[in-house]
Amino acid sequence: MKKLSLTAVSVCAFFVLATTASAGWNTCVACHNGTMAPNKEKLKENNKTAESFVKAAQATQNPMMKSIQKDEKALKEVANEIGLK
Repeated sequence: MKKLSLTAVSVCAFFVLATTASAGWNTCVACHNGTMAPNKEKLKENNKTAESFVKAAQATQNPMMKSIQKDEKALKEVANEIGLK
């Protein structure tokens, strides 16, 4: 029983982490809603390419962005998800 419980918890933890790691824009939209931070449309208006989007995200001084600023791959994925090439 103990072994089964440990296995079940491990599998659940894996799926939670995998979902979080690949969330992309879904992770950003909580803050980038147009009130707290620029929404998707405003980000697309301000950044014409994925490269400019990544550079802008990495250059911001907002402490809320510290966790993602170093993850260039994730930023590029988000840029692609919102429609930047």
